[in-house]
Amino acid sequence: MKNFLIGVVLFGLVFGVFAGFGSIAFSQKKYNEAPMLADLVKQGKLESVERRLPKNPFVVGPGVLISKKDLPDWQIGKYGGSLKMIHTTADWSPDVFIANCTENLLVAPGIGVKDIKPNIVEKFEISKDNRVFTFRLREGLKWSDGHPVTTDDIKFTYEDLLLNDKLTPVFPARFRSAGKPDGEPMKLEILDDYSFRISFKEPYGGFLREITVTGWSGYTDLIKPAHYLKQFHIKYTSLDKLKPLLEKEGFKDEWWQLFSLKDFTNWEQTQAQSIGFPVLTPWILKKAAGGVYEWERNPYYFKVDTAGNQLPYIDKIVSTQVQDTEMGNMKVLTGEINFLRESTALNKLPLYKQNEKKAGFKLVLLDMHVDPSCFYLNLTYKDPVWRKIVRDIRFRRAINMAINRKEIIDSVYYGFGSLPKTVPSEYNPTKAEQLLDEIGLKKGPDGWRVGPDGKTFEIVFECGAHAPDLMPAAELITEHLKSVGLKVLLKRVDPSLWSQRLAANENQANIIWSVQPMWRDATWTDYLPTSQWAPEWQRWYNTNGKEGEEPPAEIKSLYKTHEGRMASVPYSTQDVKLTNQMYKLYYDNVFYFPVLEKSKYPLIVPAGVGNVPRSGQAIAANMYVEQLFYK
Repeated sequence: MKNFLIGVVLFGLVFGVFAGFGSIAFSQKKYNEAPMLADLVKQGKLESVERRLPKNPFVVGPGVLISKKDLPDWQIGKYGGSLKMIHTTADWSPDVFIANCTENLLVAPGIGVKDIKPNIVEKFEISKDNRVFTFRLREGLKWSDGHPVTTDDIKFTYEDLLLNDKLTPVFPARFRSAGKPDGEPMKLEILDDYSFRISFKEPYGGFLREITVTGWSGYTDLIKPAHYLKQFHIKYTSLDKLKPLLEKEGFKDEWWQLFSLKDFTNWEQTQAQSIGFPVLTPWILKKAAGGVYEWERNPYYFKVDTAGNQLPYIDKIVSTQVQDTEMGNMKVLTGEINFLRESTALNKLPLYKQNEKKAGFKLVLLDMHVDPSCFYLNLTYKDPVWRKIVRDIRFRRAINMAINRKEIIDSVYYGFGSLPKTVPSEYNPTKAEQLLDEIGLKKGPDGWRVGPDGKTFEIVFECGAHAPDLMPAAELITEHLKSVGLKVLLKRVDPSLWSQRLAANENQANIIWSVQPMWRDATWTDYLPTSQWAPEWQRWYNTNGKEGEEPPAEIKSLYKTHEGRMASVPYSTQDVKLTNQMYKLYYDNVFYFPVLEKSKYPLIVPAGVGNVPRSGQAIAANMYVEQLFYK
């Protein structure tokens, strides 16, 4: 069972199983805290920092949260200051979410899965057959309200939520053997107050991804504050006692709906209603009024630096709701906002540079964790004529050759990107036209190509305003496709409507980023069919064939490759082999049309802030804001 150096045997990578593995050793017993917390201790309103921290805190030093290569000048910071961010949708602040709500059981530098080490847990072990995972929580770890974190929180989450049909109608695939929708659910064994074991019937080395970074899932799927949530659960609180709360929310006996209102996953912790909900994050949401949300430091946060200073260094985060991303960028240029990543764009580089000094911010050009724009055709759209055309590989190859990627890279992304390798990236409109002729899409009198039904074949291309660069890229793709005789109607739609139409299989074509760089880093598994390009195949797989549409052989092969990867430990020989197979499937079949890769990503931070990486992924800098400080 005990196999502390699994990585040495499997793939030359050592997974740490004790607190701070791969970080700086910390032996002193006295800790330091922010002045605002020290004042509360003096007033008797807060216990001492030594009592608030776990017995063995997580020690942050050089190379721990961000690699030394990307952050060579990591420093011990100073306390104080605020970060000012923006959000465009009520109750959803993406930069705050990444900065504050992505704590997980394990952690690795950047957003990868190399050099995984314990985070919320103090130790972990994995069996040689990749089926059994044993964890030990940090003794003395506390929720933001001061209540101890124990395996009672794990047991409650597993038995009373995951195994409760009312609260979890469908047991999550990520907690099933090999991560398969039809895999057997995980088993939980509580060993003592701090130790627990999760086991699977089949090998599931990919489980390490799921509890490190995949999907920005966070700890909340496995650890919930039992002491707080039991008051809303029928097993612990009688229906009679719940009646007043049920009536207040407009429910009858639906206690599970009340419970869901009171429980906040990490994805829901930027909501105003989450104020008061116990968390394990660096900051706690304290106020939310008039579109302005304020987070203050968590007195019980479990990380310290190498000098024993409790993190985070920054006192407060404030996020202000704005009309759209354009307004958010204007507030950066006027100095009202000093931290922005989600809504920045390369096409605004000149404006950033012109206003950098005057507005008091610093522009850092880092790597994008996704490919910023990708063109998708819905291969399962309900129209049979559409399906016949887009499922012909010759049509997809024609589309792929019709896109002038270099023009988009140069004009929209200022040259900061390269041609994608996921699919052939040759630009050859002449050959594209030949392929379109070959499959019978001849041009009519008006110059537009005619489908097999005798009607002009149209592509309705929908673009959501998720980022400032998407519409300019979409406009150029539209012109490229028109130049080979394809009639394309480009529509700009609200992001929420865009998502609804995708989910309902009502979208023909769309543009959004793709997560190819994270595939390469063995981080995510978003290479499977998604709502962007095959919602019915996605539904078929997720429901074990009960719903949706059975996919063709090449997609089934993709799913089989995926399942092999999920059984394998990240970066093992088997994982690398299957990853290469997956890329060959994409290259040969052109499932979608990435525009560029290896793009840069502007990150806006306050001038004079320390521990900002020089290289690497911008979202990693966003994710580990607890180590930023004002010099």
